Amino acid sequence: MALFFPKEYNATRYQTLYRSLSPVSRQMIQREFIGVSYLRRFYLLKEQQAAAKFKNEQINAGDFIHRKLTINRLTWLHKDNVRTHLKIIFRHYLFGCLVQFVKRKNEIRLPEASPACYWETPANLVVLRWLNRNPELWQSELDKFTEQVISESIRHHFIYLLLSFTLAQKIYNRSAMQVEADLIKDSTRPGKIPLGIEMEFSNLGRKAVNKDNPKSLILSDPFLNMELYSNFQLEDVTWRLGGYVDTHEHGRRLLTLSRYGGFFEYSMVRVDYPRTYTLPLTTDPAIADQMIFESIKFIKEIRPHSLHINIEQQFQGTIEPELNDFLCLLLLGGDLGYDDKGQFKEKRFAEREFHRFIKRRLHLNLLSGTKKEVIEYAFLRLKKRTEQNCDYQMIIMALKGFQNIYKIARNCNHQIPKMLAWAENPFPLPDTARLAFVKNVAAGLARETVYDRKLIDAFSRHLTETLFQIQKIIPQ
Repeated sequence: MALFFPKEYNATRYQTLYRSLSPVSRQMIQREFIGVSYLRRFYLLKEQQAAAKFKNEQINAGDFIHRKLTINRLTWLHKDNVRTHLKIIFRHYLFGCLVQFVKRKNEIRLPEASPACYWETPANLVVLRWLNRNPELWQSELDKFTEQVISESIRHHFIYLLLSFTLAQKIYNRSAMQVEADLIKDSTRPGKIPLGIEMEFSNLGRKAVNKDNPKSLILSDPFLNMELYSNFQLEDVTWRLGGYVDTHEHGRRLLTLSRYGGFFEYSMVRVDYPRTYTLPLTTDPAIADQMIFESIKFIKEIRPHSLHINIEQQFQGTIEPELNDFLCLLLLGGDLGYDDKGQFKEKRFAEREFHRFIKRRLHLNLLSGTKKEVIEYAFLRLKKRTEQNCDYQMIIMALKGFQNIYKIARNCNHQIPKMLAWAENPFPLPDTARLAFVKNVAAGLARETVYDRKLIDAFSRHLTETLFQIQKIIPQ
């Protein structure tokens, strides 16, 4: 099968490097290069499959993507911006190549993907864990590649991928990857309910979507509030983790993506964002928890900001939630602390960082082609593992139990004024309210019929203690 190689690099050391690779390695490069922008656009994939010509279109597809994935000359003039973004580009290409390695037939024993969920979640998590635990094997090498392509004015992604692939070959360790896979297997807590996660990052925090940010604030961020995201084609590089820029303006997002800047997001529920299809990440809260924290480490140059958790609606709750039930959720996943003026608040809600606390959505599932009702919890702060309230496995379990047992009205708008008042001036909740919440959530978890009584009891004790400890930071 004929494969693509850019003609600009004929008779160069990069062609020599490419020709030194095995046919299988060249096919892996082709798959990664075309896959980022061609295979994953499902309408194109279906069209090519129907015509039964895709295998014969490799060179044409490669040429098309090559022209698309070329950094323009004007963008290239600003070397500080180039250097900052190339580090992210190289890192994601290395990640993708290693994912391909661990997915090879009979390569390692991966954890099984959850039914009806994204099939590459186990491989993605294994590689993220390994990369985050072994930066000494790749970080300095990628820095050298960055300086090399800058000095040679190489603006083409194909060469970035080629160099990343050679490093992946050099550092790949099958036994070490198997260790990570086994550790993941040992920590799993599989359920039945599909879930997805959306993580927002910004060095400007909540100001990322402001329309009137001063230029000095934008310039304080090495990524310029992601305004150059499209210039560097990062959507086509970060696709394995659902990367895109969220401006919080739907029409603008669809038409221009990052022209006005916004949050960098890993959307592990939207398969082809911002297009049609969705696919859950997993049914396992422990896997979701690890994906959250490994992703934060992986994109360490951009500060974590907010987290949305999407959980498929499979049970209709029967209990009417009270205000204190919603406040327990804010205690668990919100951001209690002092603002810039020294006032203690739940900052996500009090500073109007989101429009709706809970959203009900219909997601078109890629695999089944059917629409699934999903509840999106949009109020959570995204935090590193070392920070307060950062046990997302427990939070996801609590959210599952919450929606299994409570009757959740659309968007829960009727409670928002009182929740906002509490967020602006938090006060401790009565013991009886917290205990009732824990009891109900545990009953909701039991409805899933996958967790035994011993586990649910342990979860209840942990949730009770967590709520108690969080309340202690609220000034009396």
